[in-house]
Amino acid sequence: MEKIKVITRLTNREMSAHDFINYCKNIVVNLKNIFSDLKMVSIWDDSTNSKFYFENNLANFSVQNLDKILIYNPEEDVFQNDNEQDKNLYENSKSWIGFNTLLYLSKDKSETSDLSINITQGASEKNKTALINIEFSDEFLKTLTKDFSIKLIESLEKSGDLVYAVVISNEFRRKVKTSGQNLWIGYLTYFQDKNIKIHLPDSVNSINYDKGILIDLGEKIEISDEAVNKAVTIRNILGDEALNYSS
Repeated sequence: MEKIKVITRLTNREMSAHDFINYCKNIVVNLKNIFSDLKMVSIWDDSTNSKFYFENNLANFSVQNLDKILIYNPEEDVFQNDNEQDKNLYENSKSWIGFNTLLYLSKDKSETSDLSINITQGASEKNKTALINIEFSDEFLKTLTKDFSIKLIESLEKSGDLVYAVVISNEFRRKVKTSGQNLWIGYLTYFQDKNIKIHLPDSVNSINYDKGILIDLGEKIEISDEAVNKAVTIRNILGDEALNYSS
């Protein structure tokens, strides 16, 4: 079974820890609004070595659980505060490299989560990568459809910062990647730049979103010679200018 995943790149925006938590909460709310069966939202709590489940209305997805939501090493990581000598993490702290979290969405409480969502955003330094990457459990992959994937990217676009997103597997990426490019054409590929459409041949299907465009290979989400050939053709047309990310 191909391990399909969603890889994105975002416009980086400087944030405080409080801002980042609200940002992540908004992403989760958008996902839950579209996929109402994904009711349970959790994170891994190192202090209890178990999952911590948020309330259904996400009322406790807030700075009260800052130490649970953010992934960091309190003994090594340093943060920016008004007091420049204080490098500890507080709700108004900022980060040179950005904040990071790993969230889980599932239909019910279980050891295996349906979606694992990694979010990195908010760096105060320029040219830092911001992203939302999503992986699926093996069981969920058995039922993953193209329609679900299209709606998933549509939901992520609501973050307001989505520059690029791709639904792809490592196997497919190996077949279509090329030197000099750090973005790839996958089964579904989103670009914020709608002008990309004018460069595509008429045979390539695309879907207009509010802020961007989604290129659809028109295949099932599985490797085939036709899908790879289409992806390589689009890759060659778009070239290095479109297939490079910088924050």
